[in-house]
Amino acid sequence: MPRMPPKVEDHKREVAQAELEKRMKQGKISVGAAVREIRQRFVGISLEDYAQLCGLSKTTLMNIERDDSRVLLESVKKAIEPLGYQLTLVPAEFP
Repeated sequence: MPRMPPKVEDHKREVAQAELEKRMKQGKISVGAAVREIRQRFVGISLEDYAQLCGLSKTTLMNIERDDSRVLLESVKKAIEPLGYQLTLVPAEFP
């Protein structure tokens, strides 16, 4: 499976991942945008190859990355698990 080179250099990876996770926790990035960013910046794999790896169609993965509300939660789970994440609910933090 051909891979694209990740856009984040190895020595900057930890900082970039920590920043992404901070944005995720703060709700400043959507699930779909986070999947796309992790896939492209950190893993360096094409949409088509990643869809195949996850057992999803290319269209379904595109819809996940676009935050299409019609996507099934089971499909989102399939898309995030190979990236090392899980789908879960956490209590909202109120100021």
